[in-house]
Amino acid sequence: MPQPPRREPVIRDADVPPPPDTGVAPTVAPAGLWRFIFGNDNPVEIEIGPGTGTFVLANAAVRPQTNFLALENSRSRTLHLQQLAAERALPNLRILLADAACVVGRLIPPESVAAYHVYFPDPWWKRRHHRRRLFGSGFVLALARTLAPGGFLHVATDVEDAFARIVQSLQESGCFRRDPSRRPPRNTQTSFERKALLRGVSVREATFLRIAAPLDAVWEPGGAGGSLQ
Repeated sequence: MPQPPRREPVIRDADVPPPPDTGVAPTVAPAGLWRFIFGNDNPVEIEIGPGTGTFVLANAAVRPQTNFLALENSRSRTLHLQQLAAERALPNLRILLADAACVVGRLIPPESVAAYHVYFPDPWWKRRHHRRRLFGSGFVLALARTLAPGGFLHVATDVEDAFARIVQSLQESGCFRRDPSRRPPRNTQTSFERKALLRGVSVREATFLRIAAPLDAVWEPGGAGGSLQ
């Protein structure tokens, strides 16, 4: 009797768990990492959680002299964005399936990123998920360590409490100063933003200038925010 065709497993979006604490010291990427990835020394900007790619696809297309790296923790979104980037022939764009806190904390060379973009991060409402929130003290200091002097962090969210927490974490770090003269360079609304506006919810956004780097900070895994000791 013929056997039914084997069904491939269905890959669904899922929360990527934080990296395990293996006791291994954090990895420091070589200074030539960006040249190895992009083949040039152009400035690098990183978007964390690109979603459907509204921002990063558009900016990679109109700013060919800037390299873009998008960190996405959804396998299906990553594959979709990689396909779009290939179809649009964007040699200055890379999409990586990875935990952003781990990549920023362990792999990005110090003072090598021109700007970070974090638009509409998951607020993780449930208390047991609070440790997954991005802007813990460890993540904030990892951003400061990897941003070039004078680099920018652009953020936007439709959750008022989340925005207040982000601003507080950045200010308390002593590494960032809010720049009221600038706003995130977003020219197209994301799907999250459109949904928020339809609900009558205001979108809060801000740009922060990196003014200092943490001293002798070592990133330790432990949830999305991690910790620096």
